[in-house]
Amino acid sequence: MGILKRFPGRREIAALYGVIVLIIYSWTLVWFFWKFPSWINYLSIWEIVKAFCISVSTNLFESLAVVALPVLLAAILPQAWFRKEFVARAVVLVAGGLGYMMYLATFFQGKEDYPSDAIQLVPWVALVLMLAVFLVGKSGFVCKAINAFAERATIFLYLYIPLSLICLLVVLAVLVF
Repeated sequence: MGILKRFPGRREIAALYGVIVLIIYSWTLVWFFWKFPSWINYLSIWEIVKAFCISVSTNLFESLAVVALPVLLAAILPQAWFRKEFVARAVVLVAGGLGYMMYLATFFQGKEDYPSDAIQLVPWVALVLMLAVFLVGKSGFVCKAINAFAERATIFLYLYIPLSLICLLVVLAVLVF
């Protein structure tokens, strides 16, 4: 029972997961609707639905993997470092990391577009993220604002988790039949 006390509570994890879902699913929806007009010309509706379901199912597993990192950090690191003000610190860490990955994704479209300049920034981005995580825990107002935003982001879980499960069932049905 002692090890379970090191993990954040359900409400904290749900608030963080709501922000992660908001970021990841929104990014996928932007790209899906960006490509949608051209897909209408050469794909059937069923193929577009399958592509959407695959994307949403992938987002489910991506978001679970992303939420696991800060939860494990909170369990491993001393309580004063990351567990205290968990939601605010984890949201800053995750939003910054996902934002940088989205930045990289805009450049990296194929082998010839390898963003070596942007990749070289990884140590600096990691340092800035660590500093931001440290500073957000020291700022009461910013911490409260991030916590309030994260609490409100849990509403997206009511929409995207059932949608993800339905899409996962569609993908599994396509694979089986």
